[in-house]
Amino acid sequence: MIELDIQLTKDGYLVVVHDHDLQRVAGTVGEVRERTLAELKQLDFGAWFGEAFKGEPILTLEEVIEIVGRRAMLNVEIKSPPGDWSNTALKTVAVLTHAGILGTTVLSCFQMQALQKVRELSPAARIGVLWHQPDFDEAWRWAKDLAAWSFHPWCKILQAEGVAEAHARGLRVLTWTVNDPEEIAQMAEIGVDGIMSDFPERLLHVKRG
Repeated sequence: MIELDIQLTKDGYLVVVHDHDLQRVAGTVGEVRERTLAELKQLDFGAWFGEAFKGEPILTLEEVIEIVGRRAMLNVEIKSPPGDWSNTALKTVAVLTHAGILGTTVLSCFQMQALQKVRELSPAARIGVLWHQPDFDEAWRWAKDLAAWSFHPWCKILQAEGVAEAHARGLRVLTWTVNDPEEIAQMAEIGVDGIMSDFPERLLHVKRG
């Protein structure tokens, strides 16, 4: 799978970007939601990452789907601020439905109210509960209320007991963000179903081992 973040532009397009503020990723003042898609397309979203990526434009969710095709499933994290949750949910469900991948895409968020908007729109959406608190009790309550498909805990707070409890509740466990090979092996050992990493080649190395 490919994990990515989405937000709404000023004119209602879904763009793939992590930060709300444009300073770090595009070197300019302002927020994503304050710019139109045309305005964002004029900015350089690659130079911050490295010289080889200089000039890369921001992509819409539709453009990412067109590029990826059916070669990999998507894990789409909603990063929109609260005022945009309803429209983000509506647009996301519509885009994924039109592309025919709603049933294979995971929609996740740290804000459960945003995921509620998704569930209200679609009983078929795969919802992933993103979690970084050491107490999982509230996560289990939300997972039940949202009829979640998966549970996405931070690797630093995850142990075998948490994986077992999630599985007992019918939830897949996708943990983040695991870059150290020893931690990758540890997460695999305790039975997680998926590992999010900035270095997928390290996952392959551990799997082959």
